[in-house]
Amino acid sequence: MFPEAVALNDNEITIQLSLDGFSYVIYNKPRRRYIHLERVSEQSPSLKTAIKKIESAHSCEIAGFGRTVVLFDNCPNTFVPAAIFQNRAKGKYLDFLGIGGDGRTAASDFLNVAEANNVFSITNDDAATLSELQGDTQFHHAASVLVASLIKNNVRHSNEPVIHINMKSPQFDVIVTKGCNLLFHNVFNFKTKEDFLYFLLFTIDQLHLDAGTVPVYFLGLIEEKSQLVELASRYIRDIRFVRRDNDMTFTEEIEKTPYFHNYLLFNSITCEL
Repeated sequence: MFPEAVALNDNEITIQLSLDGFSYVIYNKPRRRYIHLERVSEQSPSLKTAIKKIESAHSCEIAGFGRTVVLFDNCPNTFVPAAIFQNRAKGKYLDFLGIGGDGRTAASDFLNVAEANNVFSITNDDAATLSELQGDTQFHHAASVLVASLIKNNVRHSNEPVIHINMKSPQFDVIVTKGCNLLFHNVFNFKTKEDFLYFLLFTIDQLHLDAGTVPVYFLGLIEEKSQLVELASRYIRDIRFVRRDNDMTFTEEIEKTPYFHNYLLFNSITCEL
């Protein structure tokens, strides 16, 4: 099945559900090596649909993996400081912001590195699928992994504000951190490159940052010579792309894909949620 795997339960799988499809990566734990990466385009896929397609493609059962991690990148979320978070009020936080709804189950992630809880909701169908999964299974909101990983990977580099932009058409996350502190997170919908620039510059202005000095890192579904990057570079001096600075290893096929395209999937195993 997987040429480098000794046994299926030596592998861990991370599935990321998005609005326009799902992606998954398979990690061989004994070798500390990512051995398979794939993206499937499909409008608003359910977790059950994604699992069936993965099992069919690899002639296996998800329950056979040593661990399964599911990332929900297809639902709104909000961060609540841990000091005031109340678990029994998860649904109320979402309802207050108008991002709750019937037919959904409220959930939350605790981010120790940010001293905050990320509150979100998933469909009742996806919640039921999760409850049926056997073996070691975890689920998180994608923004939880993103924020936790960025803080963990960047805190040793700088105690100055840093902006990260995670592109996921037709949306993008903006995450602003300073050392261990999460200063800002939001998701913006956009249609044109001018929309994108407006939201980015508006965020910089509202947080009283300096477009001439603050570093802006891109990651996600974007190319280094994208029109969005070119436009942003006219107004922001320090533009970079997230690079690998860890001991992850990959198959030759995965190495061909830019690391920043799949930052979220690759860091889901090590983000310590």
